[in-house]
Amino acid sequence: MYGFGGAWIQVDPPVDQLVKVDSASGAVTLRVDGGTSAAIAEDAVWVTVAGEETRKLDPATGAVLLSAPTPGAYYLSVGAGGVWVPADGGIVRLDPTSGASVATIAIDADQITDLAAADDGVWVTDKVAGRVFRVDPATNQVVAEIPTGAGAHDLAIDEHAVWVTNYQANTVSRIDRTTNVITTTIEGQGSGVGIVAGGGAVWVSTRDVGIARIDAASNEVVSFAELLGWNYGVAYGDGELWVSNVERGLVYRLPLDVGPS
Repeated sequence: MYGFGGAWIQVDPPVDQLVKVDSASGAVTLRVDGGTSAAIAEDAVWVTVAGEETRKLDPATGAVLLSAPTPGAYYLSVGAGGVWVPADGGIVRLDPTSGASVATIAIDADQITDLAAADDGVWVTDKVAGRVFRVDPATNQVVAEIPTGAGAHDLAIDEHAVWVTNYQANTVSRIDRTTNVITTTIEGQGSGVGIVAGGGAVWVSTRDVGIARIDAASNEVVSFAELLGWNYGVAYGDGELWVSNVERGLVYRLPLDVGPS
């Protein structure tokens, strides 16, 4: 995730930790011990911590502005008037001002691995069953269930579609935001889990291969950067990609003008 002048990326070894890498200096300026996921709001950064709580942070200092108990939540998204986190039996919608729970939405998923909120929907992956649920934020109800592929994991949203990495199948599913139908399945990409939309394209990680660029107009795939190992998280901001390698505890910074277009 990118915002407030830096990339917010999880690095695992030796323990779970969320870091902010400053875009100007490349230095790590903030660390959240136990942090597993981040989401950028207009006035703050939201993070999940150790599967126990969700915090709202001051993006400059890392000070905790509020905290809400969210047992089992390792992922989150901000948008559509709420903060959305997994919970036992579904997801919880938190009020972004108070942190109070305002709705619990039942979802029949064994393991939720990502959420992505937009004005027209909140999208939720179910890794075990290989599917994506769509929640209407106006009603807090599930309105669609879309089979995608084995290991459905990370989500990216652009003006064209919702993009899903199915890391066990090593595919990327493209879901039409109007019809909830998969219009394209891209083979041979996605096993690294990470995916992000930015700079007029979609960027996806493939384990032991690297980062590829998907043209959203044509679905054409072009190799962008060769990176060995498990390049798990991908963030976009200010014409650059930020990629985390969870096996080595590294974050790569990739200007978009260094690779093929």
